[in-house]
Amino acid sequence: MRMIGYFRVPPVRGVVFDGPLSQRLFEAGCDQLFHDGCYGLAVYKPGLEAALAAMNAGDVLVAPSLHAFAAHLVDLLLFLGRLEAAGLDLVTLSEDIDTRRLGGFFKICAQLSMFHEQRRMVRDAEEKIVRQARFRSVAEDPVD
Repeated sequence: MRMIGYFRVPPVRGVVFDGPLSQRLFEAGCDQLFHDGCYGLAVYKPGLEAALAAMNAGDVLVAPSLHAFAAHLVDLLLFLGRLEAAGLDLVTLSEDIDTRRLGGFFKICAQLSMFHEQRRMVRDAEEKIVRQARFRSVAEDPVD
């Protein structure tokens, strides 16, 4: 059984964010790490695909959180289905999910509910920011 780590880093020019993430994954027992840059709702993640290609049934994919895999609940469920079909286990550090443990799947279900709620809160906040920006632009540009 090998443990493979995966994480995503924000694309900020000149700033390296992967040091602490790499360290946490190595401390969790990962033999090898893969990563991708965060590009919004990027569907294609070559680092994740490379990680999966390097794994065999019984191996463990380790990530800092479920957010590394998807931005939407449906996409996350599809990804988890891929892991199950390949015979891979999943460990997430933030949510303390480990599908190798008894009840690991039920822990995932509870975290999926929280994931969905977090995404809803983010969407609501983004919509509020957009509405405020539109209101300000209309208020600042009086109509003649």
